[in-house]
Amino acid sequence: MGIFARSKKPIIGVDLGSGYVKMAQFERKGNDLKLVNFGVVDTPEGAIVEGKIEKFDEMREVLQQIMSVYSFIGNRVATNVSGKLVTVKELIMDDLPPQELHEAIKWEVEKILPAPIDKMAFDYQVLSKVKEGNAEKLYILFAAAPIEVVETTAQLFKSLNLELVTIEVEAFSMLRLLRYLGEFSKDSERVIAAINIGHNYTSINMVDKGLVRFSRVIPWGGKRLTDKIAYYFGIDSKLAENKKREELDLANKDSQIFKAVEEDLNELSLEIRRSISYYFAKYNEGKVAEVTIILEGGTANSRNIGQYIEETTGFPSVVNRLFADIAKYDPNLFTKEYLYEMAPMFAVATGLALKEHQVAKKKKELARKK
Repeated sequence: MGIFARSKKPIIGVDLGSGYVKMAQFERKGNDLKLVNFGVVDTPEGAIVEGKIEKFDEMREVLQQIMSVYSFIGNRVATNVSGKLVTVKELIMDDLPPQELHEAIKWEVEKILPAPIDKMAFDYQVLSKVKEGNAEKLYILFAAAPIEVVETTAQLFKSLNLELVTIEVEAFSMLRLLRYLGEFSKDSERVIAAINIGHNYTSINMVDKGLVRFSRVIPWGGKRLTDKIAYYFGIDSKLAENKKREELDLANKDSQIFKAVEEDLNELSLEIRRSISYYFAKYNEGKVAEVTIILEGGTANSRNIGQYIEETTGFPSVVNRLFADIAKYDPNLFTKEYLYEMAPMFAVATGLALKEHQVAKKKKELARKK
């Protein structure tokens, strides 16, 4: 049994985005992680809409392409569901036996789900125990998505003979990666606002004392900037995307390209401020703690976006480049500069790929405590 467990190939994290498909894989080398490989390809237009696979055959071809071009080990994968179809909710529940807890959670969430619970696939993580009065209760992060979305995603990987280990929501994988932050712990007084700016949607996740306390998805993505640039300069989307990558500098507010997208950038900043304010009003009794904004997703690689978000929200802001820092790599295959540049786009894929590495780490810590 132990021999078979050790022989398992490491998980390939697959982030199915509406703009790009990203994959990353790491393997354990002694006490270190080593980057096996990572890759990205464009998602066909309209192939994924609001987290739902609409063009099955085209997505199958995309996954075949990325698996054949990049050298990954084995066929075990973990993927995500995201977008407005996903419900993420924090729950405080009585400390019950597993089966009773499962039924109690189903009853509790039925009133907040957008569809009957028998039409939804759901999962939850018991993140900690909390005191409520004199009683000790469970703090739980609950996530649900339509069964149709989950089943179609599973069928996609099965059609390629890939072993799907898990499907999880972005908040779970994002939290897993953030645990590599040196100052990130259950004892920290600093609240982290993890902002993932995707192609069509942006997720805002408030992390407090090591727990995702609040998650929100807004219909704002990097495609909006591309569309505005295309309209402003009278060019097609492909030229606009290249122009955005090569010319947009959020510190140069006098440039024509900044003026083209300024209104949309201000809207993003406003939604971030609103979400942070709402979190403190609803979940922290109005008490405002120190906040650090961590930006990830492809648009987080825009020049000086951290500076812009910090100036317009008033909160310290950094770009999530942990992908370039958490693992050793072969300098003959990758350069530090390239990994640093690509890091924001691979935050979710990295969190997915780390799933079993984190479990192994926790088991070792428990063994030492015993």
